[in-house]
Amino acid sequence: MHTLRLVSVIIPTLQRPALLLRAVASVFAQTYTHLEVIVVIDGPDKPTLAALGDLDDPRLRVVTNPRSLTAAGARNAGVARATGTWIAFLDDDDEWLPTKIETQLALAAGRESVVVSCLTRVETPLTTYVWPANIYDNRVPLGEYLFDRKSAFLGASFIQSSGYLLSRALFLKSPFRVGTPHDDWDFILRLASRPGVVVETVPQPLVKHAFEEQRLTLSSRNTWQESLTWIDSLRPMLTRRAYSGFVLGVVGPRAANERAFSAFFPLLARSFRHGSPRPIQVLVYIVFWALSQDWRRRLRALLRGNQTPPMQASGVDAS
Repeated sequence: MHTLRLVSVIIPTLQRPALLLRAVASVFAQTYTHLEVIVVIDGPDKPTLAALGDLDDPRLRVVTNPRSLTAAGARNAGVARATGTWIAFLDDDDEWLPTKIETQLALAAGRESVVVSCLTRVETPLTTYVWPANIYDNRVPLGEYLFDRKSAFLGASFIQSSGYLLSRALFLKSPFRVGTPHDDWDFILRLASRPGVVVETVPQPLVKHAFEEQRLTLSSRNTWQESLTWIDSLRPMLTRRAYSGFVLGVVGPRAANERAFSAFFPLLARSFRHGSPRPIQVLVYIVFWALSQDWRRRLRALLRGNQTPPMQASGVDAS
């Protein structure tokens, strides 16, 4: 029998004690029990401290940041205090299915340069489905997998931090960057660009994610300009397909939501100048600007009612 490796589970949180307790309970219910749970409270939060004080499990450790470091900084703070060989992240509004850690460790065994992910069971008020439709297989750059839309719908590609398992040694080579508007994407893209690093996915849902629930999060509410600045900073490591896919599929919709109509042509031109957009991406970009948010919401609801599984909304990110 292999020697058990300690897994450190990092959960950033702020002012959501009920959700946090549900997330922590899903960790304590894991079939793999050789773990520690480090909850990082990202700022003053007496209700959460009180709720955690009622838990009686020696595997729980609580860290309180005197001021908010954002989700990225909170995760880094948690890893800095971790003692495990392996690191896993869990958002406070997500849950793990019982075999999550056990299944991922079996896939990662003996491979310190692998990031193990998994499928996610997405639950909405109306339905439940599994993301992603297509599992990342390392045949194309990760940026293309995430951003290069090949159909009228998003949803084929999805990866989130609550599904990650990786060695602590690998994490320390490329921790989260604080202050980026898309910290989850930023982290996995930079990590996957390192020589020898691969992303493997367990082909079964091991995470539960509640989608379309109106909650405040630790993720920043960034503007379209901030998203554009971020993707420009990563352009040297992205393919042209990935770059144009992000500009038209993420930056464009954000600008449209902010009613920044003067950005329509410059963003479209930028996607051609620095990228290689597909015709379907240009079409969806135009349609997004042409329809109001209310009509887009109605169209998305209609399409979801006729698709199996329902499709991912534009610009969905754990960031």
